[in-house]
Amino acid sequence: MTKDLLKLKFILLIIAISINGCANSETATGYWTGIIEMNGKEVDLTLDLDSERQIFSSYDLMLIEQPISDLKMNNSTIIFSLVLDVELHFNGVLKNDQIQGSIEMQNAPPNMNMAFRLRKQVHTLEKPYSVEGLTIKSKDVILSANYYKQKAKGNFPALVLLHGSSTSLRSDYVYDADFFAKLGFEVLIFDKRGNGKSTGNYSTSNYGDIIEDAIACLEFMSNKESVDKNKIGLWGYSQGAMLLPRIALKTDIPKFLIAKSPEVVSVTEAAAYSDSLRVVNFGGSVSNGQYAANSHREVEKMINNGANYKEVERFIQNRAQQNSFMNQTGLHDRISINESEFNGYYWKGRTENFYSYWNSLDIPTIVLFGERDSFVDPDRNTSHLKSLDNDNIDIILFPQANHSLKKSFDPTTDTEFDFPRLIEGYTENIENWIEKEITKR
Repeated sequence: MTKDLLKLKFILLIIAISINGCANSETATGYWTGIIEMNGKEVDLTLDLDSERQIFSSYDLMLIEQPISDLKMNNSTIIFSLVLDVELHFNGVLKNDQIQGSIEMQNAPPNMNMAFRLRKQVHTLEKPYSVEGLTIKSKDVILSANYYKQKAKGNFPALVLLHGSSTSLRSDYVYDADFFAKLGFEVLIFDKRGNGKSTGNYSTSNYGDIIEDAIACLEFMSNKESVDKNKIGLWGYSQGAMLLPRIALKTDIPKFLIAKSPEVVSVTEAAAYSDSLRVVNFGGSVSNGQYAANSHREVEKMINNGANYKEVERFIQNRAQQNSFMNQTGLHDRISINESEFNGYYWKGRTENFYSYWNSLDIPTIVLFGERDSFVDPDRNTSHLKSLDNDNIDIILFPQANHSLKKSFDPTTDTEFDFPRLIEGYTENIENWIEKEITKR
């Protein structure tokens, strides 16, 4: 046996020990399913600890195939960490193909007791789809994407998923892609331009650029033999949801729309609502909150009237220096506006009004809001949409849901704790609407 082969075997032995512990202990590799429990509430947890990767999933928490960190095993003790909205540290004991133990939450109160239980499964869960990595050209940029393709033969409905303004990677939408692919859709998710492996510059892009990217993805889906051309749709979250009706007026490819937490009027109104709420929640007065909201509206007026980036920057800085509570908002005294970014979606995009686009919708559209959304005003937006009296638009408002349509726990008003899980009724309402509006086509 050569020295190189002996060296390779030794390295492989060290790797195996580091993952599985000593030779006499049970192996941690494999597929595990179970729960996380706290104060009588449970959410699902899956660990996939194979020889190539270590990932976790929780459908309740809308997290699929996320990386595990700091996995260690010593004899029968197994330690690992998961990053959710906060970091969780797991300390468990492996025995008889089961792992049980406790969880420590980063910066958690001392009386918070969390536990977990996992059982090893013989087989991993077989999915009805495969995932193909690919690229799509959209004018001057190359979008890096994942295509969720059904394994069965036939023609399937299809969806392109569009991002929020701050969730720009395809990995942010794996849960949604998995959900719709399991319903029988072919799905496309991609890194937004200038993010991940996609080329371009997101900061200097405008809404027209983002819309062109969406259309390029729709055209890709329309050209797939396995896709039913009469059942191609767009799903959008936040910014992506806001742009849906404008996209639908530029191309006839989408035959339906699913809008999750959109701003119906303008980005200015979303920012005004969000920052006024933030000021009040941090102890400011209602009048301080109104001042913050009106500051955003003044910025929009300045841009509409032709103010340049330096004039807008000075206006924002002066207001924040005169009113310290403005430093809790997006219009703070440290703000610095880049000239090239000023012409993009973040600043000049504030002058665009989307209300008329919603009125022009002539394809089935479902709009989903959370009652406790802190980024867009659910009541105002719902009222605007209802005032259109457009029979193509269905609206659902979920109690206790936040912007992501996860359950929001407020200790000042809620009597019992719950995890930030997917809000009850989301999947059922989506499935029923699809059955009514899409499947019948």
